[in-house]
Amino acid sequence: EYLRPYRCYKSDPEFSKCVLNGFENSRDYVNKGIPELSLPALDPFELPLMTVNRTVNELVSINAVCRNIRVIGGSSAIIDDLKADPIKHTGEIRVTVPWLNLVMDYDVLGQLLVIPLKSSGHFEGNFTNTQMHVKGSLKKYKRDGEEYFKVNKVDSKITVGDGRIQLTAEDPDRQLEADLITFFFNENPRRVMDAVNPIFIDSTNDLIRAVSDQILSTLPASEWLPA
Repeated sequence: EYLRPYRCYKSDPEFSKCVLNGFENSRDYVNKGIPELSLPALDPFELPLMTVNRTVNELVSINAVCRNIRVIGGSSAIIDDLKADPIKHTGEIRVTVPWLNLVMDYDVLGQLLVIPLKSSGHFEGNFTNTQMHVKGSLKKYKRDGEEYFKVNKVDSKITVGDGRIQLTAEDPDRQLEADLITFFFNENPRRVMDAVNPIFIDSTNDLIRAVSDQILSTLPASEWLPA
């Protein structure tokens, strides 16, 4: 109910502007999370478990299980541009996040350019000037006689300006391997981030779809987009 003032009507001639204002004016709620809408807190954003199994080419492949993921800094996001079409159910948004801190426990196998990946432990990274451009569309489906929205397509482009990481091996005897990965990344952050970018984008698209569908399922389409 407390979000109703921020709803946008399909008939609004300045629909995109309304959606942008709605985002900006409801930031406090979004940052803390809205349990009634299954919306997790944005800052910190926490995820108990995430798996990644992607191969880009013979030089870049990652098979990882990530646990206890915690991201701080999302509340500083700046919305650079937003467009939404209430008739076609499409939209796109450009966002800049000045700083993010990411911590998690990890178990990874794979290949990162010249570095073989075989490590388990704790990861911490600081990343600056992350640029995100997300395009998406929704489609309707019926449930219990009512129409609901779900994600039809989502496509992200993400560039991280800079980053620095630290890996701490679960087994102290394997710390040398963790240090090698840490050193390689910190000496070549641009090269490494560009190499793993396709994997990062795929994982981000999957996460956006899962979280969005979870949120959209809480209310009928007519509540999200009244006439």
